[in-house]
Amino acid sequence: MTVELRRTSGPDDTERIASALAMRVAPGTVITLEGDLGAGKTCFVRGLARGLGADPSTVSSPTFVIEHRHPCDVGTLVHIDAYRIRSADDLASIGWDELLAAGDAVVAVEWPSRIAPALPAVRIDVRIRHAGEDLREIEIEWVRPVDASQRCKGCGATIAAGAGAQFCSERCRMADLGRWFRGDYAIGRPIEEDDLHGDLRRAPGGDR
Repeated sequence: MTVELRRTSGPDDTERIASALAMRVAPGTVITLEGDLGAGKTCFVRGLARGLGADPSTVSSPTFVIEHRHPCDVGTLVHIDAYRIRSADDLASIGWDELLAAGDAVVAVEWPSRIAPALPAVRIDVRIRHAGEDLREIEIEWVRPVDASQRCKGCGATIAAGAGAQFCSERCRMADLGRWFRGDYAIGRPIEEDDLHGDLRRAPGGDR
């Protein structure tokens, strides 16, 4: 794994960092975005859009529609907000498996912990943290299997490295995903609807 740490002084810096990252990725890349409300996840996606040749002014939070697609130089930038995904059916409704299998889009996922078992083993994890006022700390981690083999997260069976998989079968993947949606795994304090609306009232321009 490779980890890069950046510090920004405002939204413009956040966009510049994301634009630079966009120039280093290829279609088929999944980029996850973790951060508190207002941390700058959607701002980061605007930077990705700029770097990929899409129109950044068309990027907004897809909270209420789950997914936005933006034509760009490499094909498509798919912007997903997983916060409202509650089940495997919800994930299937946006064609998640087909999207990964096609490998012809750059996919940016906000609130990726909601669909953790469905994320590919090879991806880029971006974590954005408040550091006071407009300051942000951005951690970019390039996640790749490092061992000759790894274990299925469902049953423990050996999986060959480089396959980009965390499970040995669809059955194990769906069983683990079901446990997430049942609440068997704890992510932390759930974000309430009032939290979301409160953030929007404080920041009419959206996430940054």
